[in-house]
Amino acid sequence: MTPLGNSASLTTTRNVPMPDEAVPNSGIFARDAILIRPKTNPRRLPMSTSRIQELADEARLLLKRNPLMASTVSLQRVATRTLLKRRFQYGRTLAAASKLADCSVGIAALAGYFPDLADGGYTRLLELPPAVAGPVGADPYRSSALAAWMGGLARSLEWQAARPDVQVVSGYLQPDLIASDLELERQPACRLSCGIGLVRIESPARSPIMQALLRQCMPDYPGSDRPITDDAELDRIADHLEKAFALIAELDECGYQRLIAGLHTLHVGVRREPQCSFSSSNELPGSALIALSRERLRDGDHAATAAQLLHAAGNILLGFYTTSAAASLPGEFKYVSPYKNDLQTLESILHTAYTIPWECAMRMACLSTEADPERRARKTGFIITYAARQVPLIDIARKGIERLGGDVLLDLPDIAAIPSWSGRILDLVGQLLAEEPVAHRQAHLAERQRVLDRQAWDIGQMLLRGEEPIDPRLGRREIDASGDNVSLWYDGKFHVIPKAADHAVGKDYGRYAATIRGIAPSEMEAM
Repeated sequence: MTPLGNSASLTTTRNVPMPDEAVPNSGIFARDAILIRPKTNPRRLPMSTSRIQELADEARLLLKRNPLMASTVSLQRVATRTLLKRRFQYGRTLAAASKLADCSVGIAALAGYFPDLADGGYTRLLELPPAVAGPVGADPYRSSALAAWMGGLARSLEWQAARPDVQVVSGYLQPDLIASDLELERQPACRLSCGIGLVRIESPARSPIMQALLRQCMPDYPGSDRPITDDAELDRIADHLEKAFALIAELDECGYQRLIAGLHTLHVGVRREPQCSFSSSNELPGSALIALSRERLRDGDHAATAAQLLHAAGNILLGFYTTSAAASLPGEFKYVSPYKNDLQTLESILHTAYTIPWECAMRMACLSTEADPERRARKTGFIITYAARQVPLIDIARKGIERLGGDVLLDLPDIAAIPSWSGRILDLVGQLLAEEPVAHRQAHLAERQRVLDRQAWDIGQMLLRGEEPIDPRLGRREIDASGDNVSLWYDGKFHVIPKAADHAVGKDYGRYAATIRGIAPSEMEAM
């Protein structure tokens, strides 16, 4: 993870006694006072093999306690609720489009993919019989291709609510392109032994809808300077993924079952940079995008890929879970994410608070499989640094859940356990931190403080722009008469924060990031 940089350039800080009202939660790193003054020899030997195995075993136990694997909400029930909800949404969209002249052929072709909606079934939504979701690969309501085209059609009607233009709407009713996208999904380039299909990431190039969504998920790939995934590279990707899936099956059996039950397609490619990309979207159900680096394929770091696959699975599972619910999570932008440094909804916060700890737990479980001490040390440092931003985030997630109404929690009971489960994983990361040499430990603790200082600075920017973000570590605050500076307590530390001219306050970080990069044209432009 890229360090946040020197917070001194962002805030003026001084350590002073903490006021009573600013006492933070004891939080995940309550042992920090002990860790800063260790009694160990700074030249001590690396962790023993037995200690590594002990921490890996503890991580595996936490993986088994994943809250969204609880029996109170079965995947079948969630899948069926999602089917019924999408059936109603798709039916209303098809019914609205059918009122336009010259759209009947396209509407009939698109509706034909959904048995209950075919032959005008979309006009009789209230009369449709109950339905039960089938396997992920056979359920048309979990098709990425069909969801992409249906979503585009729905948005085109919303954009032109007063007077829909037939020519624009018909752009989302192209039977040949829809059939081509669906064929790629149902007849992939190859399949893994678990049944998940692999599609070359550049394959849907003719499809304006799929390409627009792929760019939104992974805006820097594919591009003009990216290599095409040839057969040899596809074979290497498939072999690498087979080994990563096998590792998941060994260390996190429940996670493996959820992964293959929630995914039918992986859009895969190879990139030249050393970083790998794993992305997913609710608008592309049942699929994820993976761009593996040539370095990852060469080194065979299956543990890292396994952990990132579970991260993607977590996003898909939580999105699937919340999409199925009758009571939606509140959509207010009230929380500052230390990963995105902008206002976010509770759902966005929960995604980060759920998936990154899951990934960290998997990485810890894999430490015992890494024989090379140097690589294991690097992986240990990565886990600790990667988890640092969870320190404020988990408490933010907990506070957001506390604010939910009873109806929402009755409908989404398992999300209430996410902060506690994630907190236990972060406690385990704290144990890993305690095993680090003194110099490394102090550097990690300094990084944690930079995270907290940056969080205070971002909250200060929001306050100076009239926003009131919710963060349990935020104490007393006061904006000066000029409106250009705010004094605030955050996590027991006093900050004086000046207003920054270039700090964006976006309502949707993803769209904001796409806008400033200038690389994500809208679907209308793509068409």
